Amino acid sequence: MSATATATQPVAGEVPLAGDELVERALGVPTRAGIYRRLRTEGRPATAREVAEMFGLHPNVARTHLDTLAGAGLLVTGSRKHPGGGRPAKVYVAREQAASGSDLQVPPGSQLAVHTIVQLIAGLTEHRHKLALLAEEQGRKLVAADAGRADTRDFAAAAVIAVEALRAAFPEVRLASTDDDVVVVEGLEVGLRLVGEVDGEVGDALATGFLRGALAAAGAPATVEAKGGRVTAVLDEAGLGAQPSPTTTVDVRGDDFQRGVVATMRATVPLRPGDHLEILTDGQGAPAAFARWADRAGHQIVDVARVRDVRGKPAVRVLLRKATGR
Repeated sequence: MSATATATQPVAGEVPLAGDELVERALGVPTRAGIYRRLRTEGRPATAREVAEMFGLHPNVARTHLDTLAGAGLLVTGSRKHPGGGRPAKVYVAREQAASGSDLQVPPGSQLAVHTIVQLIAGLTEHRHKLALLAEEQGRKLVAADAGRADTRDFAAAAVIAVEALRAAFPEVRLASTDDDVVVVEGLEVGLRLVGEVDGEVGDALATGFLRGALAAAGAPATVEAKGGRVTAVLDEAGLGAQPSPTTTVDVRGDDFQRGVVATMRATVPLRPGDHLEILTDGQGAPAAFARWADRAGHQIVDVARVRDVRGKPAVRVLLRKATGR
């Protein structure tokens, strides 16, 4: 069956499922209608990759069509064991053949759960920027927890620190290549596979954020771009060491100066000498108040900037370095 089939109505001989605007919409795309006809005709389970080869499609495009048909109740999803072992493959079979004694293993309720997750991910495209910021924050935290900021002027060395820290969440991540000011990272897409299969742009945004945050925390701020499973980072003109990684953050927005300073004093106690503390405040003149206290205590104010957090809320960000003698 050609992928350019022109049917726009349910396949002849099919009895539409109850209420079936959803079925009509699913079969209203010629390629999708052709896929459904093919699966009904052959009567055997097929993977997204097999369907992609049948119709000359990218596997992700084929998977999207298959999931749409499954969401309309026209296909049933299950799993097929590999003869040589390993992870079972996800397969799709026309509804009529699902009860014919095949080797499908479909846990009760799992089809609806997967369909719901797919729909949720598909609705996140417009929030890619915010998701990237959230991922960037997590990338920073992974580096802070694992190794801290790199004391180096070598971009490749900082990238190694970033990738090693990311491995805690993405075991398959690796450095594919390094240069004086460019590194290429692969493997992040493995941990983000479900997201990437539903919406590649959302998967790329998350991969970009994780690596950008990890590099910044390792002392190497970079411009990062993700595409097709490869994430490329180019060292920013600001250079290495321009953005120290805070060990922790204290949010004193809404507090007066006195309470904000007291909360900051408490937050510095468990820090090691030389660690950085990020202070988020919102009052006029607040940086001056923190600077006076820091000067008396022997700490150093490294940077002051107006920022927005991941929720878009404005703040004045004060970056403090704890005194080395305390």
